[in-house]
Amino acid sequence: MKPYCEIASQYLLPTLRALVAKNLMEKYRLTQQDTALKLGLTQSAISQYTRQLRGSKIKTIEKDKGIIEEIDKFSGRIASGELNTLTSLDAFCGICKLIRNKRILCEIHIKYFPALKDCNICLR
Repeated sequence: MKPYCEIASQYLLPTLRALVAKNLMEKYRLTQQDTALKLGLTQSAISQYTRQLRGSKIKTIEKDKGIIEEIDKFSGRIASGELNTLTSLDAFCGICKLIRNKRILCEIHIKYFPALKDCNICLR
């Protein structure tokens, strides 16, 4: 059995990073290197996000306007330098909680473990 946190680390976190990286490069015109520095990642990781080799498994997130608005706000705060390491972690966790509350990862979790159809652990 895979606990919720394992599903989140395999699917959710890479998807969020990819969306934030895309936003920083397209909307704020940052280079891959500058984006990597802002996110604490490597330039090669950003390249993989850009080419959809990483972080492209959860398409549902891209369709949710509320989540995309939060990602846009987060990206803007990162681009402006408003967020430091600690506050960016808090904001990132806020987006993850929003996704948990919308049960988006539940769909993935249930796909692999149908017995979890009545689970509500991630809503706690």
